[in-house]
Amino acid sequence: MRKIYIIVAAMLFMACGSTQQTSGFFVGAPVQDAPETVVETTEQTDIDQPAPAPDDTLLNCTFQRVLDRPFGPDISYDVYNGALHIDNHYFSEPVVLLSTAGLVKDGLVQAVFNVTDASAHSVVGIVLRADGTDNFLLLGVNGRGQYTVQRCLNGLWIPVMGLDSFESSRLLPYRLDQVELTAEVHGNYTDFSVNGQLVQVIRTTLPPTGQIGVFIDAGVNAELDRITVIPL
Repeated sequence: MRKIYIIVAAMLFMACGSTQQTSGFFVGAPVQDAPETVVETTEQTDIDQPAPAPDDTLLNCTFQRVLDRPFGPDISYDVYNGALHIDNHYFSEPVVLLSTAGLVKDGLVQAVFNVTDASAHSVVGIVLRADGTDNFLLLGVNGRGQYTVQRCLNGLWIPVMGLDSFESSRLLPYRLDQVELTAEVHGNYTDFSVNGQLVQVIRTTLPPTGQIGVFIDAGVNAELDRITVIPL
């Protein structure tokens, strides 16, 4: 009988191996199954995952594998040649792809696009604080080299901080081909940079944390080379 106890105890000890920790930023559910609020998401994460490691990277997808799906398994766009190819050139509505992960505290979001074809007014951008595809904060640039910061609220576009829809006080190089967009979120502030150039510090009434994603306007054919989210 004593030998049985010893064997059971040894089996339990071997089963208690260490689990690799993942970032506390991780939301983890596909978009269609995600909890309604960031608070619910965080509570579910605390139940399902071990304690977070503060220096973990949430997401760094370079699309080197055809099965890379940072926006969930159901999107209709293909991954090849190291990029997610999003051809919205012939359609009149924008494409908003929301990641299966999101920010629950300060962090940095970066997206790198190769714009192969786009109308002059069309926008590619980063989406922050999303609550669905018609409720989010957009930080983007258009084909004229102008940057834009707008809030989409239930499908209606609202200016942020009194900025023009397309701010022309700081024109970027005209006809951008490769665009690196960076949003550094710290509290209620977001530093928005384009190709390494800081173009606007944005203040919002609420922290722009929550679900993240990318925005590809109508009339745009673009390749998403990389999407990265890291904690600060």
